[in-house]
Amino acid sequence: MASLSAVARPPVLADYAAVIEETGVRADGQHHLNTQATLERLRALHANTYFFLVQRQRDWDDLRLEFLPAAAKSGLDVWPYFVPPSECPAPCALPFGEDYVRTATEISRLSLAFPNLKGWAIDDFADNVKLFTPEYVGKLRNAGREVNPRLLFYPLLYWRSMEPEFLDPYSTAIDGVILAYRDEPTVNTSRNTTLRAQLTAAESLLRERGKSLILMIYCAPLGRLPIPPGVDYVRDSVSMGLSDAAAGKLAGVVTYALDKSGERASATRNYAHGGRGRATISASGKGIPAGSYGELASPVTVAAAQPVLRFWCTASYTRLPPGYFFVQVSLGDRVVWERDLSALGNNLWEPELVEIAGAVSGDTIHIRLSTKRSTGSISVLIGVDDLEGEDIAVSDPGFEAPGKWIAAQTDPAYLPLVQVFDPELPIRLFEAVSAVYARYSSF
Repeated sequence: MASLSAVARPPVLADYAAVIEETGVRADGQHHLNTQATLERLRALHANTYFFLVQRQRDWDDLRLEFLPAAAKSGLDVWPYFVPPSECPAPCALPFGEDYVRTATEISRLSLAFPNLKGWAIDDFADNVKLFTPEYVGKLRNAGREVNPRLLFYPLLYWRSMEPEFLDPYSTAIDGVILAYRDEPTVNTSRNTTLRAQLTAAESLLRERGKSLILMIYCAPLGRLPIPPGVDYVRDSVSMGLSDAAAGKLAGVVTYALDKSGERASATRNYAHGGRGRATISASGKGIPAGSYGELASPVTVAAAQPVLRFWCTASYTRLPPGYFFVQVSLGDRVVWERDLSALGNNLWEPELVEIAGAVSGDTIHIRLSTKRSTGSISVLIGVDDLEGEDIAVSDPGFEAPGKWIAAQTDPAYLPLVQVFDPELPIRLFEAVSAVYARYSSF
């Protein structure tokens, strides 16, 4: 069978998840998919494919009874996208439970009635290999192909799994891979400096095995880290993928959780303590070395020898033991205040006070996240906001002007940035992807 990249023209211009729901509940007490509104926004996006998330019976019913027939009439290809067991704890209940062999059969039967159903996918595949052994995946793929030999199956993988040792046992049981890009081995959706190298390597791995590749780009905060990707990040990442697709190296691109509502961002997405801006420093990855740090720095003006600085601090982490990460305030090369990150309330803003001795104008204040012990695999984040000084001042105490703070890090695991809430961001992200997709929609 020819690979998807060899037969699909134009390239796959896809979107995944973030459907528009009806405003009211139906007789079953649930909010259902607003099929027409979702299709209208996908047309405005210039998408030719939609990956339909299935994580409960209601999703399956909305897909087969409403969305798929309407998508067929509008010329939109559809891929059911199922969650794995790790993403379906109770009360989650998939339509066929953990029987993914039957799932493949039912999807394939549906594809006979609706030829615009081209394939299906399973999320976070490599985190569920106890169930998804090569033998089991072979069974589910064969079950689907017994009904429709043209039905495609793609697992979603992250960069850490793009190795011959992982891919080879599955090479006869999959048709391709969806690669979710996260700037690994660090984990973020703000930097794409590693995308070119990772995409080239992944394309080569899949091409050598006669498989296709679809690139997934996040358009929403990654997991619990409250840092939405920026417009430039999304536009550049999607453009890079589709340039490769036009060159025959890649099957296409899918955006994840792109807001299709056409509405401004809710104020609940403003993560600042005051105003719209805050300092944000994250650290994620494996083996973050002791002594490393990420920071934001700015000159200070001092009116007395012993000024006082007040500010607000917050943190986000999971199962963080003490002694690893510290929030620090330095003046010049002197640490004048620090606190163990594990002692900060999780996702709570707390007031802090620093009494500084020997401060002079022209010094630089450093807001820093520092590691004192080497870590395993971990992800943490701090926020700092609303600097208020007695006899000490910075030009941007509310972190509203990114250009007034200098970001630096000693290890790629750190991501320091001035994060400013932009209520227009969902609209701007949609417009950016739409403009890129439009350039390739008639390829």
